Amino acid sequence: MTVTVVVHFPDGSREFRFPPEPLQEGDVIWHEGNRYRVLHVATDDADRPVVTVEPEPDDLGDVLDSERGGIQLVPAD
Repeated sequence: MTVTVVVHFPDGSREFRFPPEPLQEGDVIWHEGNRYRVLHVATDDADRPVVTVEPEPDDLGDVLDSERGGIQLVPAD
């Protein structure tokens, strides 16, 4: 059984394999070449993590900071 996390992007929700380290508010994740900042982490009725994100700004300083430690998400099977 694959453990998954649901991520709420501005354009809809998607399900991913649970990352090795649990996502926390303030983390930066990468999805389809775009950076997102984790705003909120909760659980659903099935005790699955549910994460809400927002796009990261495109300021050069933010881009350089965001690339450090960014988490790459892997789609759930």
